[in-house]
Amino acid sequence: MAVLRSLTWVLLCLMASVACAEQVYRVGVTSFRDKAVTLQEWGPTMAFLSAQVADARFEVVPLTLPEFEAALARRELDFVLTNPQHYIVVEARFGVSRVATLVKRENGKLVKQFGGVVFTRSDRRDIRRLEDVRGHRIAAVDRTSFAAFLLQYDLLKVAGVDIDRDCQLGFFGFPQDLVVRAVLDKRADVGFVRTGVLEAMAQEGKIDLASLAVVNPLSAQDFPFLISTELYPEWPLAAAPHVSIDITNKVVAALLLMPPDGPAARSARYYRWSTPLEYQRVQALMRRHRIYPYDSREPIPLSDVLREYSVPILAGVLALSLALVVLYVRTHRLNVALKRSRQTLSEMAHSDALTGLPNRNLLDDRLAFTLAKAQRSGTRIAVCLLDLDGFKPINDQWGHHAGDMVLREVAGRLSAALRDGDTVARWGGDEFVLLLEGVAADWQLFEIMKRVLAAVSQDLDACPGCRVTASIGVSLYPSDAREGGPLLQHADQAMYEAKKEGGDRFVVYSAAGD
Repeated sequence: MAVLRSLTWVLLCLMASVACAEQVYRVGVTSFRDKAVTLQEWGPTMAFLSAQVADARFEVVPLTLPEFEAALARRELDFVLTNPQHYIVVEARFGVSRVATLVKRENGKLVKQFGGVVFTRSDRRDIRRLEDVRGHRIAAVDRTSFAAFLLQYDLLKVAGVDIDRDCQLGFFGFPQDLVVRAVLDKRADVGFVRTGVLEAMAQEGKIDLASLAVVNPLSAQDFPFLISTELYPEWPLAAAPHVSIDITNKVVAALLLMPPDGPAARSARYYRWSTPLEYQRVQALMRRHRIYPYDSREPIPLSDVLREYSVPILAGVLALSLALVVLYVRTHRLNVALKRSRQTLSEMAHSDALTGLPNRNLLDDRLAFTLAKAQRSGTRIAVCLLDLDGFKPINDQWGHHAGDMVLREVAGRLSAALRDGDTVARWGGDEFVLLLEGVAADWQLFEIMKRVLAAVSQDLDACPGCRVTASIGVSLYPSDAREGGPLLQHADQAMYEAKKEGGDRFVVYSAAGD
């Protein structure tokens, strides 16, 4: 018993020391629905961040809007994720700053923005324009909703319809499905919802889109949903002022490197994260309706200021104009150089132009990140260099256009053959690099390689009657090398061995055969 007590005491001390070394960061998420649902949806994202940021654990804290501001006032939150309007409010009140913006993928398109929809039943021929809404019953969720009330309220206000005065307004609460049902059941004539809600309900079999008609329908380029209002940027993630820049940078880096449409993203129904967008349009809308922090009295009219201080203002304008003329020539060249640098950086950051796969720059980043993670966790990774057999004859006989089509088709097959979390990148020409994580056993690696070889060797849709195969060289971390450069070199050597043996096969690098 004495030994057991001693062991228990030692175990408790170890657990306490680990807990002390681990910093907990609380992420407040606006919850318009059941808080348990918010916990379930965002828990995997917090787990992902906890795994990527050393000595840190992230917890999701579902909050209503009033609870949000109370928690920030007590410094109980480190990060916040909320709608754009509420972000502007807490930015002004508590000094939070945005660090990333959600990106969603809907109907095959990446979506960083959203808007509002004004709709009615398709049999209501008398409600087609915004002006027709006057005098009718309107269904909405509540006044705090940015995309399901304020956007439509602003749109109708601009069209001369004051819904508080000219209409009968009813609030049905969340979820927004209740608003759609109210319109279909003829308890309301017009409904307000966020973009995407109608399409989602149709996909779930809850409604027939043909039974509804959009009022003031707009056509937004590359936007996959029905829409009545302008588009506004998606939800931002913001850091509280007391969070160190080091932790903030690590969180941003982890989110930007998160696998697109991975398990964490799917759980919260997003695709990936991007650098933070600008929210001037949200601020302009809040100014129009004098919503905090833009609810102060109007400033003194400019005409009064000009009459009172016309002489000094004129002198100041002349002096400023002269200074600008002097500085213009010097700054023009700098501006041109900056624009070129930005363009170069933007091109480097993008995917391969032909296949849409990650290019070498992004592959280098992911390889370094994966190696660092594998070193911490002690797991094994595989770096595979793949070269197409029989591609050059297709290029020579059918031309470069056909060759490009083949490369695109092969790129799609490789992406489909790999697991979530693995990476396929274009190395150049007809060469690709596969980065495989978590291949603890040889049989796992062999199964993936067989699947990749089978996928590549199928008949080509892009070039009927043609066929290519793959020669793959594989090097393993940590047994073959511990850095990216040597791993790629060994994979290249093994790939040429696969070529020598006739192609359509994979060879694992062996130092003995080097």
